[in-house]
Amino acid sequence: MTLNEVKYLDIKMDEFRKVVLRKVYDKEIIHDAVLGISDLDIYSKSDSFFSKLNQANRQSFINQNIILTSEQEKCLELLQKGNLFISAPTSFGKTFIALEYIKRNSSKIDDVVFVVPTIALMNELREKCFTYFGKSYTLITSDAELKQYYDTAKKIIIVVPERINTSLFQQYLNNKRIDLLIYDEIYKLNSENLVNKRNKRKSNEDSRLIKMNYIYKYLLSRTDKILLLGPFIRSVSFARSDIQIEKFITNLNLVYNEVEYTPELVNYLGNHEDKRFVYFKSPQSIKQFLEDNNRDLAYRSEDNEIIEWISENIHPKWYYVEYLKQGVGIHHGETPIFLRKYIENEFSRLDGCIHTILCTSTLIEGINTPTNQLVIADTPRNVFELNNLIGRVGRLNIENPIRGKVFITKKSTLDMYNPNDWIDLNIVFESSEISTTNIEDECLYLDKELTQEAKNSVDSLSNELNEKFNINYYEIIEAGIEFRILDRFIKCFYTITTHNKEFDVIRDLKYEILKENNYLRGVKLDKYSFYDSKNKERYLSFDPVYYLLTSGKGMKQVITKFTKIYKEHTSEDINLFIDTLFQIDKFIKFKMMKMIAIYELFDGKNLFSRDRNRAFIQSINMIKSYSDSEDGYERILTDLGFPKEDINLISNEIDNYNEIKGTEKKLLKLNRNGKVFNQLSPFGKNIINKIKDRV
Repeated sequence: MTLNEVKYLDIKMDEFRKVVLRKVYDKEIIHDAVLGISDLDIYSKSDSFFSKLNQANRQSFINQNIILTSEQEKCLELLQKGNLFISAPTSFGKTFIALEYIKRNSSKIDDVVFVVPTIALMNELREKCFTYFGKSYTLITSDAELKQYYDTAKKIIIVVPERINTSLFQQYLNNKRIDLLIYDEIYKLNSENLVNKRNKRKSNEDSRLIKMNYIYKYLLSRTDKILLLGPFIRSVSFARSDIQIEKFITNLNLVYNEVEYTPELVNYLGNHEDKRFVYFKSPQSIKQFLEDNNRDLAYRSEDNEIIEWISENIHPKWYYVEYLKQGVGIHHGETPIFLRKYIENEFSRLDGCIHTILCTSTLIEGINTPTNQLVIADTPRNVFELNNLIGRVGRLNIENPIRGKVFITKKSTLDMYNPNDWIDLNIVFESSEISTTNIEDECLYLDKELTQEAKNSVDSLSNELNEKFNINYYEIIEAGIEFRILDRFIKCFYTITTHNKEFDVIRDLKYEILKENNYLRGVKLDKYSFYDSKNKERYLSFDPVYYLLTSGKGMKQVITKFTKIYKEHTSEDINLFIDTLFQIDKFIKFKMMKMIAIYELFDGKNLFSRDRNRAFIQSINMIKSYSDSEDGYERILTDLGFPKEDINLISNEIDNYNEIKGTEKKLLKLNRNGKVFNQLSPFGKNIINKIKDRV
């Protein structure tokens, strides 16, 4: 143990603490000395003067009902002195420490950057920050909001790594020192990406890993104070960045969970009295489970308005609808954001309409909402992921602690289970070794030495960029453009940019530039009941990607087109097509959007003609406007959970509230405009009402 490392990883103490916690949860009387030794004195029921004085000294500034543990206080003390890395179980309250530190030092902190791995976590954190800091800070989660409040004095910027790479964020951060950087779920920067070595990562996974490490490297150099957070990490090195940082590593767990092996489990979906997550490895695994375990549960009627809206605006036969009626939410990366937010919010309410969520790691790793129960239906990738899943179980409730339950359904998962098997975190940037398959990007973005083969590729592309387009490679790095996508774009530049039709441009972007084929599984005709083997056509007669981009009424218009062309469709056909559309929606927002940076760089060199390159320019504008409107509100409101049908209504109205700083505050003003508010979907109304409750 080095001088700048504090470790509380005594396994014997951990076992002792579990015994004490079990007694606490069994409502047994525990002596204060025992609670103090195990750092569980937040559960003390003593009315003595010294006990009350001790708790008063550790009272939270954010919430006076919360008493910090002595280890949490130690973290705040260390953070006050300098940079800090915290590794602890999920229940330790790592994010809470970050928020508590901001509250205690708000007079000295103006610019906070909070980096989180998922949009779900970004949105959840935004809600907390609005509750705690809405009066003193302006919240920013996109470049559109940054543009509106660029010169505002006090900001909390909460973003996923990709958003830092936009030109506006770069401009802002290049000219401004960050007072406090909080990088949450730091394990996402791991060089092994936490997969078993027998499993190969995809190139797009490596691309995001490099991008996250590049943002980490970029932010470290622009920050006065750094707080890095992660679970179940026993060691980490900061050799290349050479930052002076205290490491606080503890196994203090504040909740008690029971882990059971239940291979005979039948009732995966639970009941209305329990709150339960059911973990699956992929969206396809969830769908297969539903097909194999079609069960009728008691119908509920509390959310008829939501059910009616989805039936009207998506489709009444969509299988999500049937399960929502039964209090079961389906939540994964291809579930639309507005529905994800609704499911999360209803689940977190004690009297909410959702009692069970069938989910992937998108939910469990993506939000801090705990659950009473977890069913692990699929075996996770490794021990770390399993520990992280289990760490989400159990609610910290000092007055009425209720133990969580974890049901392991497979022997392979049980064999993997080891709560003391923590990882050695190997951050990609912090190692000089090459860790990914995208060698050129890893070396160029993370300042590593290129292999000879990669150097030849980079030199060749650099020369071509310079000679043909007058572009230097450092401009590519600043724009955050991926080497392989750029290389493909250059190879077909004169073809793709001179197409006469947008349809042809979109086709080449999909297949030639982005090399995307995954979503085509749901576009192939042989997947549908009306497939005729005599027909030589392999795919649907229209391109859902192009039609989704050009639809003026969102998915409903594209779904209607499908049902009109293929009148003999079944319910299974409808569900396959809708699932495919949500895959396409994700593809447009996260992959096709990569073309925007390339276009803007080339356009900045005056390389496009409005006449000669009309179709290409128009295609890029369609992609750009798909997830953001001219006034910037599309991205902001989508993140908050508003469906597309609400966004135009809201944008047209709150654009008039320029004197009000902060999106939430503008939405509260909108709430007082009954005419617009009453036209919103039930999703939109619920979001605004929830904001109102937080004020």
